[in-house]
Amino acid sequence: MTADNRLVPLAMMMPGEGGVIREMRGVRHHLDGHIRAKRHRRPPRGHRDPHLKTCDRGHRLEHRLNHLGLLPGEQLRVVRNSAPGPMIIAVKGSRLCISRGVAFHLMVEPDRECSP
Repeated sequence: MTADNRLVPLAMMMPGEGGVIREMRGVRHHLDGHIRAKRHRRPPRGHRDPHLKTCDRGHRLEHRLNHLGLLPGEQLRVVRNSAPGPMIIAVKGSRLCISRGVAFHLMVEPDRECSP
């Protein structure tokens, strides 16, 4: 079994389970939009280019999670996961409350003692 087959979304883990964050899925890196934006002429002042709004999708989420301490390689534990509400997780000695939608982006490799 490869490591990729063991990855589960954080939102699917039960209270008491833990693991290591391996990757963030569903977020695009911002360079795609910057390269595309440089090809076009600069819009006039006060004009918003609709392409520039969508090219940065996921980049702010990735930065926000990094500032909260949710980095690839970090150990975490699920404190509470009561659907359909937000989750409470423990990371670096702190407890964080994150939405279920954000938790689906975080792919976790579960601890061996927690897996069946």
